[in-house]
Amino acid sequence: MVTHTLVFAFPADMTDEDRAEFFREGSALVLGTGFAETYRHWPHVPLTDAVGQVLAPVFTPSAMAQVECRDFAAMRRLFAHPSLAAFVGRWQSRFPYQAVSVNTGPAQPE
Repeated sequence: MVTHTLVFAFPADMTDEDRAEFFREGSALVLGTGFAETYRHWPHVPLTDAVGQVLAPVFTPSAMAQVECRDFAAMRRLFAHPSLAAFVGRWQSRFPYQAVSVNTGPAQPE
């Protein structure tokens, strides 16, 4: 099993309802391709220091998502799926967001 973790930084004008729609659509799309085994997401919980400043201010996340695929070949097919590119393009045009990703799994990609 391999895991693709996304850390999102959404713009301030993206409402909670917009985020819920983003993740609802994203989950349905990813799982609907048949290439992913699981999809989950959750909000970021910021930590502050003693004076209330957010720690790690260089990239302050809004939420995370994880997609698990059976292997790297399935993950590559998922990322090449045309509907995923359309989803990203549509949401980026509505709410330009930043995302950082990390892939974990076997020590060596297949």
